[in-house]
Amino acid sequence: MSIVSSPLRRDPVLIVLGLVALGAFTVGVADTGGRVMGALVWPVLVMLCGVAAVNAYRIRRSPHAVDSDRWMWGAVAAGSSIFILSDAWQFSVYLRDPGSTAAAIGGPVYSAGIVIGTVCLVYALLRTPLGLVDRHERVRFLLDAATVLAFAATLGCYFTVAAGEAGIAGAGRLISLLFGPALYMVAVFSLVKLWLMPVKPFTPLTGALLSFSAAGEGAATGFRPMLVAHGHVPWHQGATVIAVAALAAAARVQHLRIRSGRASRPRDRHRPYSLLPYAAVGGTFALLIGVLAINGWRTETWIVVAGSALSSALVVVRQLAAFADNARLLAMLDTKVAELHRSLAERDRLAAELEHLAFHDALTGLANRALFERHLDEQTGARAVLLIDLDGFKPVNDTYGHATGDAVLAAVALRLRAFAGPDDVAARLGGDEFALLTAEPLTEDEARERARELAAAISLPMTVRGHDIRVGASVGVAVDHGGRDGTELVHEADVAMYAEKAGHR
Repeated sequence: MSIVSSPLRRDPVLIVLGLVALGAFTVGVADTGGRVMGALVWPVLVMLCGVAAVNAYRIRRSPHAVDSDRWMWGAVAAGSSIFILSDAWQFSVYLRDPGSTAAAIGGPVYSAGIVIGTVCLVYALLRTPLGLVDRHERVRFLLDAATVLAFAATLGCYFTVAAGEAGIAGAGRLISLLFGPALYMVAVFSLVKLWLMPVKPFTPLTGALLSFSAAGEGAATGFRPMLVAHGHVPWHQGATVIAVAALAAAARVQHLRIRSGRASRPRDRHRPYSLLPYAAVGGTFALLIGVLAINGWRTETWIVVAGSALSSALVVVRQLAAFADNARLLAMLDTKVAELHRSLAERDRLAAELEHLAFHDALTGLANRALFERHLDEQTGARAVLLIDLDGFKPVNDTYGHATGDAVLAAVALRLRAFAGPDDVAARLGGDEFALLTAEPLTEDEARERARELAAAISLPMTVRGHDIRVGASVGVAVDHGGRDGTELVHEADVAMYAEKAGHR
């Protein structure tokens, strides 16, 4: 899709602005004597600033504009209106004395008006949100902007000192010296800000036109001393007209976009670095090499040396800040990884704890019925099941209470765990009923002998909560020599256990 859409290409105002910029370029280059450009520059600038002011005011009044658009373009409208007054006054100066230097490049009143109008634009630029989310992004932006501004200041100071302010004296010279560098640096700053800010408040075409306008005005102002000294005033005037035409076109494009409801653009985050500061450092050293090759060591050469040193120092600080940010991010990453590991370890611990609670008896710590049945289903081959039911346990609860009864069950569990082999599964199935699943194969006689030994171990006297207590145990046995169903084994052991309990009565 073309950068300039079809409705913009057909807009008569933009067509006229383009023709004016083309005419300013042509006349500025061809008009060596400065007669044509000198007669046209001031009324043309009045017209261009009028277009910028009207469209900026319309943006401010548009119902589709957001609050930041309103005050920013309101400041642009105010600054452009002041420029209109300054240019109109300067046109009257030209009519009174067409041949004077003040009539060609501006007198004190003109310069004062431009300073006031520039203050309005500076206000708009400084108040435009950068879209930076944290302190580290702001530090990076300031260092990058300072590096580029150091290069711009070096360039401007060098040409100002090298060429001088030819033909300007008195109050006009004072205002020019104060105003020229300020406007130049503001224009450069606006360009830098538009390049570096991650979220731009304009459409892409508006931003491109504003960047071009800032660069053109900055170049015209920064190189004005040299152009005046060498008799190229029409070049300076033509560059000024082109820059102001770009400003008017930017306001016109933004107004048309807002009116059509298409002023917004994707607010994408930019990459965390920019090549612009490094280009500025390269430009500073290129200027130093050129100055040394052409002029050698002169007074203004030290300006370029100082600018090169300052730009290099700012880039070093920027890199150190980037290293610090990287170290901070790595530390944050290490912290997050450690927290993740702790979270995973805690998750595993909780999962293991939940699994233990799900498959173990809370009172005794033995396997519960679910875990016992799972082992019974998974274990194959020869094995034996011993079901244990306590004898005389109910009188313990009735006589000493449930707390003592629970303590008795815990003591029985300890004896059962001590009796079980390392691979056997000891479980509490519920109430005063326990079970033991052996891992080694047993014959019928061996299983019955183990049942008698287990019953004898459980029946030994115990002291619980200060009471001497003795409970018995009825143990039923079922032996599997391989291939029997677990449910069948439990049922057989259960029948045998009840038969044993009936024999104890």
